[in-house]
Amino acid sequence: MIYHFNYKGGSRNVAPFYFPIMIERQVRILSDYISRQNNATWREKQAFNDLVNHCEMLDSNYKDKTLYLERLASWYIDHIFELNQDHIKEISWEFFKHILLDKLAIVLNTPSQYNYNSLENNILGLDIQNGNKLKPYGSVSRASKLLIKDIIVNNTKDKYEPIKDRL
Repeated sequence: MIYHFNYKGGSRNVAPFYFPIMIERQVRILSDYISRQNNATWREKQAFNDLVNHCEMLDSNYKDKTLYLERLASWYIDHIFELNQDHIKEISWEFFKHILLDKLAIVLNTPSQYNYNSLENNILGLDIQNGNKLKPYGSVSRASKLLIKDIIVNNTKDKYEPIKDRL
């Protein structure tokens, strides 16, 4: 088993990775300390490797989840603009801030169950209006919730694979 001491953000045997500056400094201090201890046990080395892998996973997970949320938010703003562009004569900061961004903030802070219930009621109204057979109440929101969660899980699942032997 090869241990890489003196963490420098990667080596030829270990793919380079990024840590926020605050954590990177502490990892470097700990790495230097362990490398000066010529008698570090395999448990101490493994603990260090596990700590580094865990921090990398958290950083990667945060970036991935933020990326998906940013994609959804930018789509929402573009979509709202497209829906209203025929009625807009001029784009102002007030429109952008108060119509688009404030609405986005409301959406991000609204429990998803509110939207599932709203969808359920809208489809119920559409079925009544069109004379369609009514679905059991709650079935649309339950099915929508399962489908949405399935899409989220399949598109945001972690691609994290721990890299061994950081020391």
